[in-house]
Amino acid sequence: MEDNAINQKVMARQLKTAGCKAVHVADHGLDALNFLATTSRLQGAESVIPVDVILLDIEMPIMDGLTATRRIRQTEASGEFVGHVPIIGVTANARKEQINSALEAGMDKVVTKPFLVPDLVPSITALIREWSADTN
Repeated sequence: MEDNAINQKVMARQLKTAGCKAVHVADHGLDALNFLATTSRLQGAESVIPVDVILLDIEMPIMDGLTATRRIRQTEASGEFVGHVPIIGVTANARKEQINSALEAGMDKVVTKPFLVPDLVPSITALIREWSADTN
C-alpha cells in the first residue's frame, strides 16, 4: 500500500515484471483492510482473491501502516482472517526506533526507501515460504 498514485503504478508494474502474479494497491491502511476483507483471507469467504504478502507503507494518510498492521494482527488473532499474512513495512525513515516500532506493531520485515524491486523479491519469496510452511 502506498498513498502516492504514481508510486503505486510504478511499484505494481515492477512487481509484475519481477514475477508477481497479481498486485493490488490501496491508498491507505483503511483501504488495505477493506480490500483484505474481500479476499480469501476472510474466514469463510467465497472469494478466490489470494493475498500472500502485503507491502505496507508506514506513513500514510487516513490510517498509517502501523495502525493497519495492528488491526490485521488483531483480526487474525480473533479468527476473522485466516492464517498469518506476512507484512513488509516500507519507510523512508531508516531510524532504528521507527523500524523497531514497525516490528513491534506486527510487521514481519521492514525495508527502507529507496529500494529496488529485484532486491525486494527474495524477501517477499522467503516470507511467503516461511508462513506457508507454518500453515501446512
